[in-house]
Amino acid sequence: MLKALLLTASLLGITAAYAQTAPAAPAATAPAAITDPQQFADMAASSNMLEIETSRLALEKSSSDEVKAFAQHMIDDHGKAAEDMNAAAQSDSISPAPGLQPAHQSKLDELSGLEGEAFDQAYIAAQVAAHDEAVALFEGFSTSGADSALKVFAANTLPTLQQHKQEIDAMAAQ
Repeated sequence: MLKALLLTASLLGITAAYAQTAPAAPAATAPAAITDPQQFADMAASSNMLEIETSRLALEKSSSDEVKAFAQHMIDDHGKAAEDMNAAAQSDSISPAPGLQPAHQSKLDELSGLEGEAFDQAYIAAQVAAHDEAVALFEGFSTSGADSALKVFAANTLPTLQQHKQEIDAMAAQ
């Protein structure tokens, strides 16, 4: 029995020593919340446009009725969000940057070259990432952003984005 205890203690010592010398996993860092209305408008407009444009592609390229239904839902909801955001931005005397940001354009270009099931998988992954990004952006701005019509827009739009995130997360889990 003493031999077993010594062996166990020895093994625990090795484990403890390894834990002290093993490199720590990098800490996840959350992006800083955007607080400037212009920066928010630029990022939100690009994100919104990405979701609409990738969803238009899905209507053409998808082999799944479920993906096509989700895509149409995104076009409808994000089209309304674009109108609401433009009205809020105009009220704040802000003009969102036109076009997609480079990372969003790259994702759209990537999806453009796919078809069928490969497209569906990439589209779902892109929508998961886009909604993760959008929810974080809108949560941050609605709580920490400068008081503005855009802040009200962000707070009012956030529940819809959270619902979209739940829907696409469920599709991705299938």
